[in-house]
Amino acid sequence: MTKCSEVLIFIFSLLISHTVLANEKTYRCEVLSDAYIKSNGELSLAKDSPRVGQEFAVVKRTGEVIGDVMDSLKNPKVLASGSKGNSYKVVWIQKSEGKNGAFVDYLSIEEFASGGKKPFGFFSGGLLMTGVCE
Repeated sequence: MTKCSEVLIFIFSLLISHTVLANEKTYRCEVLSDAYIKSNGELSLAKDSPRVGQEFAVVKRTGEVIGDVMDSLKNPKVLASGSKGNSYKVVWIQKSEGKNGAFVDYLSIEEFASGGKKPFGFFSGGLLMTGVCE
């Protein structure tokens, strides 16, 4: 693939992403903390995490995530659309290489929280990211 075609593909993908965000209800989210579960079961905040401060968007209808933080997640399943009493919930399930194994990622956005900023939690394996969405 030539450099010119790589640039054109990149520009086209940006335009498609912008169109999707413009036409659908989206959450715009910012990561405020990044933690992981230590081998003894305790939660430890990741110091100087490159994920803190990063932003991503979630297309509410489909659960699609746009942004570097969770860009590799494919085939989301929206479990709950969110309401005054329930969080917006999305899961991603991917098969692992081993027999009968699976990777499960989970995002919850507290739709019912008062104010414009809605807290979120994202759990993937032993990783936990938190922040706010608008």
